[in-house]
Amino acid sequence: MPGKFSFRTLALTLVAGVSMALGASAAHAQALEKIKSAGVIRVGVMGEQAPWGSIDASGQNIGYDVDVAKLIGEEMGVKVEFVPNAVSARIPNLLTGKVDLQMAVMGMYPDRAKAVQFTKPYAGLKIILLSSAKNKITTIEDAKSLRIGVPRGAAQDKAITTLLGDVPNIRRFDDDSSNIQALVSGQVDAIGGNTTYKINLDRASPGNDYEQKLVFNEQWMGVTTKLGDKEINDWLNKFIDKIKADGRLEAINKKWLAADALPNFPEKLEGIPFTVQ
Repeated sequence: MPGKFSFRTLALTLVAGVSMALGASAAHAQALEKIKSAGVIRVGVMGEQAPWGSIDASGQNIGYDVDVAKLIGEEMGVKVEFVPNAVSARIPNLLTGKVDLQMAVMGMYPDRAKAVQFTKPYAGLKIILLSSAKNKITTIEDAKSLRIGVPRGAAQDKAITTLLGDVPNIRRFDDDSSNIQALVSGQVDAIGGNTTYKINLDRASPGNDYEQKLVFNEQWMGVTTKLGDKEINDWLNKFIDKIKADGRLEAINKKWLAADALPNFPEKLEGIPFTVQ
């Protein structure tokens, strides 16, 4: 009897697992339909990282990601509701349903691709180390004795920790603005950031001598949805192709990054599928 009970329990567990998977698949398949039916799409963006996502004096969300999200809303025929979130909350907010899409400077990395689904890239930047011109840094080892600030869980946190180990002088902050302020106020000697951090540094500390010291990697950003959500992923990939072809994405790129042309977006990235597998 114990044997029969064991097999029956296993069978029921397997059936339940398959049912849950099918149920989840059905729910994913209806995501685009639900958004259109509700007439609103909730998009996660940064609230304090210009030029990607910030809030202006009138309380409106502005930035590169914001403008692309607005085009998504126009194309779908729905209202866009912006949800500013901290770096460390981006994936949890998507997985728990607080947002329908995550577009908060979402760098495409293989470890993240195990938890969420990326589209093809629609933006790019470089992950870098910034510090005062007085600090001579040509390799990461030159910065080993410095206090280095990073946003907790961000790409620069991972890059610097991988290179130096989890040493005590790496100071982790909850968001980009806190990280930048730590450098300006002297709490840290250098910060891991991206190529658009200088805009915020110049705003926070006009006439500063902060400069790019090291480049860790080139980062591509994709619109992020839940795993298995094929319908909305397909729709978004076609949308990205469309705004690249008709010049609307290039106009956004020029407006916020002062670039004359779009970067050469990769056709594929190792370990990061652009479509639902």
